[in-house]
Amino acid sequence: MKIGIIHGVVGGGGGTEKTLLALIEALVEKNHVVNLYTVSKPSNPIPGVMIYSMLPFHFPFFGLYQRYLESKLIEKAKNDDIVFQASGGLVLPTRSDQQIIIYCHHDFPNETSKAVTKYKGIWSWYYKPYYKLSQKFLDQITNKNIHLIANSKYIHESLKKKFGKDSTIIHPPVELSEFTQSMPKKKKVMTLSRYSQEKHLEFAIDVMKDLDIDYTVMGNTKTRTNEIYYEHLTRKLSEQKNKTIVLLKNIARKKVVNELLESKAYFHASPETFGISIIESMASGCIPIVPNNSAHIETVPIEELRFEQNDIEDARNKIQKALLGDFDKHVEFLKNSSTKYDKTSFKKKITDYIELLK
Repeated sequence: MKIGIIHGVVGGGGGTEKTLLALIEALVEKNHVVNLYTVSKPSNPIPGVMIYSMLPFHFPFFGLYQRYLESKLIEKAKNDDIVFQASGGLVLPTRSDQQIIIYCHHDFPNETSKAVTKYKGIWSWYYKPYYKLSQKFLDQITNKNIHLIANSKYIHESLKKKFGKDSTIIHPPVELSEFTQSMPKKKKVMTLSRYSQEKHLEFAIDVMKDLDIDYTVMGNTKTRTNEIYYEHLTRKLSEQKNKTIVLLKNIARKKVVNELLESKAYFHASPETFGISIIESMASGCIPIVPNNSAHIETVPIEELRFEQNDIEDARNKIQKALLGDFDKHVEFLKNSSTKYDKTSFKKKITDYIELLK
């Protein structure tokens, strides 16, 4: 079968890209013909696929403009049997019989917020074309040939509430084979996250700054916006003269895995629609301390490990308990719970799902 995959920019890292690469791997192993359609040409080739790009180079577009261009990529995929929108963006069929799968990493918050009404003048030129396209997409989302895959029960329920349409839950892939070994745990805390404002890393610093505990944040700065945020956080720590909090960027994967294996607790400050790093922390034997909301309720099904969002004292108290060993009783349960998110499970579920659309 010829399967076209749409993913605007490849090379940004994160859970969305891990899902894309596992999807490609699964389809190639099943001998499907795989075509990847991108806005910017990826820096490196991807084995087993043909890549078609709008631009012959990588260019960091503004978010909505990138998504607008991404929506046009389906025109290149008009001869593919199935089109798979892997980054969760908008896609409109070019043929009435075309089968489209959208992997929903989110519940289309920007597209349904109608934020365009806030903008006037020159900014309206930027926003209006995208929101006009959004409305066309939302009008067609219940089309029987548009199939939704939700990355969590949390997103599944939100899609159902917003659009009255069912989706199939297939959790993102987690490479659990990296965490088969064990290492002695040290009394330290870590966070794995890209440097982006929605990750609430300022809150994380505020929680940890007075605890006198080794705390390491590891994250990517793939875009200039990420780098600016990283620099902002670095200045914040410098002003506080804090020596127990370390911010590291673009770290080799082996070192990230070792940090997870050594750390006693894992702290995540923001809501998530899934959260691959949280599953990785569980697999490594860390105690995850996460907000009591979003998909965390699904992925960390132990209430005493979840703190009330933006409550510094609640988060701090739970981290201290984790380091004292009060939550060690949950470690084996969490490790076992993480196994259902393994990449091999994702690959089987995604290929089985596609087979049903033949």
